[in-house]
Amino acid sequence: MAGRSAARRIVGARSTARPEVAGRGWRLRLTVRARLTLLYATLFALSGAAVATLIITLTFAPSSQSQPLQKAVELRKSASPPPAKFTATLDELNQADGVLQAKEAARRELRERLVRNSALTIGVMTLASAGLGWLMAGRVLRPVHLVSGTARRLSQRNLDQRIPVSGPDDELRELAETFNGMLDRLETAFEAQRRFAANASHELRAPMTTSRTLVEVAAATPGASPDLAVLAGQLSTVLDRQDRIVTGLLALARSEHGTSTLCPVRLDRLAREALDRRAAELAERSIEVRAGLPASTVSGDLVLLELLVDNLVRNAVRHNHPGGTVWIRTDGPTIVVENTGHEVDAERLGELVEPFRRGRQDRVYGGGGAGLGLAIVDAVTRAHGGRFTLTPRPGGGVRADLALG
Repeated sequence: MAGRSAARRIVGARSTARPEVAGRGWRLRLTVRARLTLLYATLFALSGAAVATLIITLTFAPSSQSQPLQKAVELRKSASPPPAKFTATLDELNQADGVLQAKEAARRELRERLVRNSALTIGVMTLASAGLGWLMAGRVLRPVHLVSGTARRLSQRNLDQRIPVSGPDDELRELAETFNGMLDRLETAFEAQRRFAANASHELRAPMTTSRTLVEVAAATPGASPDLAVLAGQLSTVLDRQDRIVTGLLALARSEHGTSTLCPVRLDRLAREALDRRAAELAERSIEVRAGLPASTVSGDLVLLELLVDNLVRNAVRHNHPGGTVWIRTDGPTIVVENTGHEVDAERLGELVEPFRRGRQDRVYGGGGAGLGLAIVDAVTRAHGGRFTLTPRPGGGVRADLALG
């Protein structure tokens, strides 16, 4: 049943950003989609700033055409007389000086406007690129979300689900195909496990029936010795235990396939019938029963639910001590069974839902049952989409809470 535990541990989580404690402070943890969006926006902003800076620098670099006129104006302003070959009149120089100043003022204004408008444009386009980057990252990561969503929905009863494979032949398609291949192998392994349990249980019934018949015939033979009668009784006890194990394995294999036949089932009635079947043992061990069983109807498989309730009651009686108490209550789709008994720690309780686990022993040898009861309860509960929890009682004993879906 290691595969069953592994399948239940498949989980996933999806959020945009969530805080987590890191050391002594809080640290914001972003998803891959958010980080990709920030990366796209940052690269766009840096690229836009670099392009704008390059354009403005090249546009307003000093040109060779303005050098002669600028030199003439500087020469007019100097204290030394101009060379004889300089024929430009004073009015022309004054006019050229005014033109140069006007051009410089226009260049400064144009440069300022370009810088301001470039910054505004880059900011707006960065926000737009962040939005487009968010959409593109979501589209790129859609196969990953399909994988995580499928993993969250998985259990050993719906391993037939697959991720739709479409789009180009890239790494994401390879991821989806790899995940589907893993599901194929898991489904094959679980199906082989179910078939093995069912077939082995069925095959064991025939030799057990033959052995029981031979023991009964030998014990009933006229003139049989007392030793033979004692041996026959011991063998009958062993065969009874083997029969319980086989019956439990069959029920476990059936419950793992899920529920196929649903009908209204009275949980309170099943509980009363289970208590009636244990009436002799309860009286013999002086165990008190405190029951609160109002009418409680659920939709489910009658055979599996009857087995579930019977195992809960049997476990509460079997693992109780003489003079103890059993509490059983039903309320709608829930049933709660408590019993006094030996103290069991919470870690050990988590192991009791595994097959062949019992309160103080791990195998089926010795008294106390086959070790399949709570495993069957857990499997039937999950087959009905419910929840089954075990908690230790103060002073000893166990409380079993079961809520069907």
